[in-house]
Amino acid sequence: MLRFRFMILLLIVFISGLIQGALIPLLSTLIERDGAPAWVNGLNATMLYIGVIVSAPLLERFVRKYGFRPTIVLGIVLTAFATFVLPIWPSLLVWAIMRFFIGFGDSALHYGSQVWVTSASEKRSLGRAMAYYGMSFSLGFAIGPLLAPLVDVWFWLPFLMIVFFCLASLMLVFKVENEFPEVEKVKTDSKGRIRLILVGAGYTLLPAFTYGFLEASLNANFPIFTSRNGMSLTETSTLITTFIVMSIVVQLPLGRLADLYGKKRILQIVLTFGTLVFALANLVVDHYIGLLFLFALAGAGLGSTYSLGLAHMTEVLPRSLLPTGNMLYSISFSIGSISGPMIGAFWLSLPKEVYFFMYAVILGILALRLFTSTTKPIDI
Repeated sequence: MLRFRFMILLLIVFISGLIQGALIPLLSTLIERDGAPAWVNGLNATMLYIGVIVSAPLLERFVRKYGFRPTIVLGIVLTAFATFVLPIWPSLLVWAIMRFFIGFGDSALHYGSQVWVTSASEKRSLGRAMAYYGMSFSLGFAIGPLLAPLVDVWFWLPFLMIVFFCLASLMLVFKVENEFPEVEKVKTDSKGRIRLILVGAGYTLLPAFTYGFLEASLNANFPIFTSRNGMSLTETSTLITTFIVMSIVVQLPLGRLADLYGKKRILQIVLTFGTLVFALANLVVDHYIGLLFLFALAGAGLGSTYSLGLAHMTEVLPRSLLPTGNMLYSISFSIGSISGPMIGAFWLSLPKEVYFFMYAVILGILALRLFTSTTKPIDI
């Protein structure tokens, strides 16, 4: 039964990644075709992450009161409704509002699944469980963009397919019994739980911010950087795809290594490795083959940052604090996703020889923070 529930949750996470991967490029392309300025397009896209940030503290209370399954159901219903409205009312304002609800809904779907998996997994196999979790989401996110071109076949087609996937995940989630987070031994309010995590394990939230920053800035700013430096769109897409594919391939081996040698130690290694890779990328900034090789290495090393960081946070926190920890982890990721394109846009004005060095600085700071932090499980 536990294996069956885990498989169902992985399928739901895959669908969550598929929805995000499909809607982000689909809506951005349609807004671009409509002739809207780039900053308007970017602001519209940001509404999804604002929805995630707003939803996080509300979802923590919701999951404690109603359990994991109703939280996932709420997310599926909101996402399906907002997606269905998009083709009915193609307006920038309406799409911004619907993107907010999609962010809220997808966050509920993702959050409920994430807390359920982390709460139910044994700590000795947590790295492997989070690796499967990360692989499922990444695979869905990688396949999702393939739905976007279907809009040229029939405008409604990609939207209806996303609604169909939402309904499929709704049917799946009702095949497992509802469960609740573990009750705290000592009752504390939300502010007290947040303060306890930030003081005792705040550094464990940084991998989520870093991964969100890296993913969003590479997707939003890197194509602009390469086009300004004479690289074709095909070459740029291949570089980003290579990063994603290698991150999926290496997730499970890194998860197993994390279970054997410690989540924090493997995180330190991959972040140090990522820092060196991006520092080397400055030396081959004009050479496509060199960048392709380094992007493969970067994906292999850094693609598991989110899941490894989540696994490390889970082993540091007691199970009763996991809903709050996952809430803060989601917020950290969303802040990174919002700030990445903004800060990355500034980097575009710098000399091309230092573009990748800025990524190396961000990764190096995180690696240093992990090396200097003291791991001590929180007990309440």
